[in-house]
Amino acid sequence: MDRDAGSFTRRRLLTAGTATLTSMVVGRAGADDLSSGALRDEVAAILRSDFPDATFTLDSDPRQITFGRATLFLDNLNARVAGLTGSLRRKIIVDFVRPAATAKPAEAGPAETFMQASWRLRIQLVPNEYREQAPELVSRRVSDRLLAAYALDEANRYQLVTQPILKAWSVDQATIERTAIDNLAQASGGAEILVSATGARGKFATHADASGYAAACLLVPMVMDQIREGLGTPFIVVGVPTRDVLIAWTPDSAMKTQLARKVVDYMEQGPYSRSRELFAYSSTGLRPLTPFELSQHGR
Repeated sequence: MDRDAGSFTRRRLLTAGTATLTSMVVGRAGADDLSSGALRDEVAAILRSDFPDATFTLDSDPRQITFGRATLFLDNLNARVAGLTGSLRRKIIVDFVRPAATAKPAEAGPAETFMQASWRLRIQLVPNEYREQAPELVSRRVSDRLLAAYALDEANRYQLVTQPILKAWSVDQATIERTAIDNLAQASGGAEILVSATGARGKFATHADASGYAAACLLVPMVMDQIREGLGTPFIVVGVPTRDVLIAWTPDSAMKTQLARKVVDYMEQGPYSRSRELFAYSSTGLRPLTPFELSQHGR
């Protein structure tokens, strides 16, 4: 990226805001067909009738259906079928789910080479349970609770990289991680991060959206450096309570205890819970807070 392009990204990434502790996260959608689970139930019924050999699971999130290690997101489908009924609605759903329902299992290995697939790689942050559920998941430990994994991102789904995929690509994990971080850095160029004061002292920043990678930005130095510069301190405290929320603040914040509590609240509420852990980020990198630092946050 040239100097001018980098400057443009920086200007877009940090946006002054007036968020409060009670309104700092993007609001959830109302009780429509997507958020209520009605659309997912409709899709599942069609899968069972039209694709009886397809293996899929439903979890607590009504906006997605999982096929092995691939996840099919229903947001785009919801927009396409809104207001439609009858045979046209059904045809759109069938066409939408067909690629996922008829795809070969991920364990069979990728149809693409690494060079062909590399542009779709994104770094992802996942809880330990992902490794327990999929022992062949390619990952590295970030903290007691979190792992770095690698997503192959598509328009309506993504698949986490597994050992069979890694073996077929004939590249090392370090190359995949470097590529995945660079790609997410570029994709995050237009992200909105709100910076606000916290009472008499300090500031906090939030990055909250439905991209699926807000928390993963914890592993992207370009994004974290810009957040740190926006907050104006040598190091910042960071929490990633859910996949779609990253919260950071200055260590002198007058409201750091409340912010630490918010991290726990959002993690417990979900969806896509990640961790109640708190991290420090500086020019030297990322680390967990020390016991003393945690005590200053009411932990």
